[in-house]
Amino acid sequence: MYIRYNLNFKNMLKIKVNSKEYNFDPEKDNNLMQQLVSQGAEIVSACGGAGICQTCSFKPLSGSFTKKTDTEKMMDLPDGQRLSCQCKPEEDGEIEMIY
Repeated sequence: MYIRYNLNFKNMLKIKVNSKEYNFDPEKDNNLMQQLVSQGAEIVSACGGAGICQTCSFKPLSGSFTKKTDTEKMMDLPDGQRLSCQCKPEEDGEIEMIY
């Protein structure tokens, strides 16, 4: 198995998850959950990232994220919560995973 790394760190965003810091490459198409999991973050995803189970939900503590997707708008998420499988950060930030 080959793993390809992006060594261009100047465009990387820093995302702190439950006090642990991860990198996020805004130039990739991958959502927040995909990029965090690829770096070893433990994120529950019962639906495999389809946006229907809410197990990857998080509470943003700082930073901004892309607008809510139609999938997120249909979910009955508590105020302020987002789905990590449906969004990307737009700047450095910190989040708290719910599950």
